[in-house]
Amino acid sequence: MSPPELTDTTIRYLFATAWLPCDTSQQVVAVPGGSTTAIDTAANLLHIAMWNLRRRGLVEFEQLRAVERERVRMLGGRPFSGHTVIDADARLPGLEGALLHASRAAAPGDVRALVRALDLDNRGPWNTVTGHCFREAAAAGLVEVKGRMFKKIVISDQAAVASLRKRNDELRAARGAYLDAEPELTMAVMSDCLRTVADAYNPSLGG
Repeated sequence: MSPPELTDTTIRYLFATAWLPCDTSQQVVAVPGGSTTAIDTAANLLHIAMWNLRRRGLVEFEQLRAVERERVRMLGGRPFSGHTVIDADARLPGLEGALLHASRAAAPGDVRALVRALDLDNRGPWNTVTGHCFREAAAAGLVEVKGRMFKKIVISDQAAVASLRKRNDELRAARGAYLDAEPELTMAVMSDCLRTVADAYNPSLGG
């Protein structure tokens, strides 16, 4: 059986419990087979999607300024990194596709604006991010939601997911090499993702 065709980010999402932390003293988000720390999950998946878009030659990223501590961020703050869309007409599923779509509305040259253009849910911005991965995986018949009060994401096709493990390991190694090769750009983009998701969380605005 051939492995399902999925975007790189969704493949990493399927194995999230194996590589992302789960700190129950913080907000957590449901992922296949368990839960992980919400803000770390969202930032890492966003960065993986951006990395994949860059590898495909669809979006380019650059560092705009050094990463530093920001005590106050007015109107989202000044970004550490910028983006340039190379092919705005490209179409992809999952989180990569959502970012490409968002790039048509986001201010160019601003990764924080790009993340905000995903229309993050203020009650759980990480759910917006992981939701794109979940829907792609669910459409492929790999995952489903179970439970009413306490919803869990379970793997519905263990054999198909297992067939993706080798690809997940390859992606993990390739991203690790990328992080080592361009640590400053990586830190700038990751910091923008992390801080934008953190700023979006405001449960008091929920209905």
